[in-house]
Amino acid sequence: MKHIGWLLAALILSSGCNSAIGPNQADGNDCNVVLSETACAPTSYCDPGDRVNGVYPRRHTYGLLRDGSHVVGTCKPKGGAGAACMGPDSCISTICLHSPTETTEAKGVCK
Repeated sequence: MKHIGWLLAALILSSGCNSAIGPNQADGNDCNVVLSETACAPTSYCDPGDRVNGVYPRRHTYGLLRDGSHVVGTCKPKGGAGAACMGPDSCISTICLHSPTETTEAKGVCK
């Protein structure tokens, strides 16, 4: 019975539940916003979604003591000209245009 407890603990620790989300995720998968350029495949970007009261609502907590965390997004294909964007990493052209009269949280348009 003692060995089963150790086996279960080893399985939990090695399952990835206690680590950050890795780089190069496929479209539709969760991604680590902190990794920005490498979070998703090269033709995709990590979209954290819209902020709620200035904060991104999805977070991934990890670590043995649950002391690590990062914002979670979703991998999406980069947009072409005219697609909505939040920053240069979400556009194929790497150019996201924002109106000077909009707030910094407003979406722009890919060039």
